[in-house]
Amino acid sequence: MKEGNKISILMIYGSPRKRGNTDELMNRFEKGLLDNKNMDQNNLLIDKIFIKDLKFSPCIECRHCSIDGECAVKDEMQGIYPKLINHDFIAISSPIFFTSVSGYLKAFIDRCQRFWALKYELKKRIIKKERKGIFISAAGSDSVTIFDCSHKVIRALFDVLYIKYDRDFVYNKIDLKGDILKHPEALDEVFEYARNLIIE
Repeated sequence: MKEGNKISILMIYGSPRKRGNTDELMNRFEKGLLDNKNMDQNNLLIDKIFIKDLKFSPCIECRHCSIDGECAVKDEMQGIYPKLINHDFIAISSPIFFTSVSGYLKAFIDRCQRFWALKYELKKRIIKKERKGIFISAAGSDSVTIFDCSHKVIRALFDVLYIKYDRDFVYNKIDLKGDILKHPEALDEVFEYARNLIIE
């Protein structure tokens, strides 16, 4: 537990559907945080990004970030980059579309190319601390491999943000809006993780 410092959690909602299954899981994660005795609740900051509400362009592959690590596209992502750098913990959610994350979330992640350029091309570490992150997802399919592509995408993002992929919460046969509510054990699993989370 941090003493005398703010603990900041960033929650990134990647679904195009408000109050859908992954939103319900994220909301349960937040409730767990608010019930967490390991954290000073007065110093807990929870920040939320609903990607569907952002106005931003996909990456245009101009390669400008390879020059100075900055993105040349000036839109609402410019205000998001500091959040990705400064928060202590990041939770990302998305339903599965065609075996991967939603198009909204994928476009968001593609705009993080600047962090890849900073780390691997320019050898600049602008993120000083190691952090943790989780991925929350639901898929209508019952395939055991349905989350494989999403794991790789999220892992790649966490890598350039110096985030340890702590674990994921992924659930099959969850398709129609509200289906996750029929699985209280899934909601409880996310809640208990957040309620017992320790951030160094």
